[in-house]
Amino acid sequence: MKPDNNPITTVVTRDVMAGREAEYEAWAHEAASVSARYGATAHTFLTPDPATPTRRVLIAQFPDADAARAWDESEERHRLVRDAAEFSSLHIQRASGLETWFALPGKAAIVPPPRWKQLLATLFAAYPLVVVMSAWVLPRLATWPLLLRSIVLPVVLLTLMTYAVMPWVTKALRGWLYPQRTDAP
Repeated sequence: MKPDNNPITTVVTRDVMAGREAEYEAWAHEAASVSARYGATAHTFLTPDPATPTRRVLIAQFPDADAARAWDESEERHRLVRDAAEFSSLHIQRASGLETWFALPGKAAIVPPPRWKQLLATLFAAYPLVVVMSAWVLPRLATWPLLLRSIVLPVVLLTLMTYAVMPWVTKALRGWLYPQRTDAP
């Protein structure tokens, strides 16, 4: 798969002026509807965090970079951005591929490390899991049908990688992954 064919997740964070929340809600639903015409899927609206009650988050996933670029360059998006500037301020974050595994727990999103570092950190994390699965789990599933036993490795491996191993590895390797940011709050 070409890098440009990876899904693109766009996170649009807006700080809404007090008393203008209803305008934001109408705007967000219109933005979701219009961006869907450019291929955006899986729109998610996040409710305010008590620590930042004026902050609103809209998350949309595009199937690839071309769809995200078409949306970014569209007149409809430019109009929506202009409209929203009347009642909020904008913050955008984007991620695709494995770099979503490289967010430091409890920290704001930042530019991911270089892909070669992502590869090495992922290999460092995945290799022990694959060895354990190959040595102790997969042999016990040898009598299962091929399609059923073949799904065990990716489901278990990716679940552990996403929710347990990569957050720990990213934190443990943060000085190497983000050398210029080790002193940042």
